[in-house]
Amino acid sequence: MDLHTTRFTGRIARLFEADGFPPIAGRIFGLLLLSEDTRSLDDLAQALGVSKASVSTNARRLAAEGVLERVPRAGDRRDYYRVTPDLFTRLMTERLTRWRSFTAAVGEVRRAVPPERAAVRRRLAEYESAYRSISGAIESALAEAR
Repeated sequence: MDLHTTRFTGRIARLFEADGFPPIAGRIFGLLLLSEDTRSLDDLAQALGVSKASVSTNARRLAAEGVLERVPRAGDRRDYYRVTPDLFTRLMTERLTRWRSFTAAVGEVRRAVPPERAAVRRRLAEYESAYRSISGAIESALAEAR
C-alpha cells in the first residue's frame, strides 16, 4: 500500500475502533472504500499485512452489519467483498429511525412531566427540538441526494 492509503486506513481504523469494532475492520473498510473493484480475502490480507483468518472474521462481521457485501464471481470459490453501494443512505435512514423514536419518547415524557418541574420540561423540549431539527435537515439532504 502507498503512504496515503496506509494513513487513510489507519485513520478509519481508529474511527471504527471508537465505535466498538476491531481496528482491522476499519482498515478493511478503508481499503475497500479506496478500491475500484471487489477484493478477495487473500488480496485484503496481503495488502493489509494481516492474516487471512483475521480478514475473514472481520469481513464477515462487517457484512453482517451491512457495511460490506460479499460478491460472488462465476467459477471462483473465493470470497470477494466491496463496500455496500447504498451504505450512506441506509445508515442515515437507520439513524433517522432511531432519532425519531428518541424524539417521540422525549416528547411523550415531556408532556407527562408536571408543570412544577419546569427545568426538566425545558431540557426535554430542547432535546426534542434539536433532534427534530437535525432529523429534518438529514431527511432534506437525503431527498436531495436521491
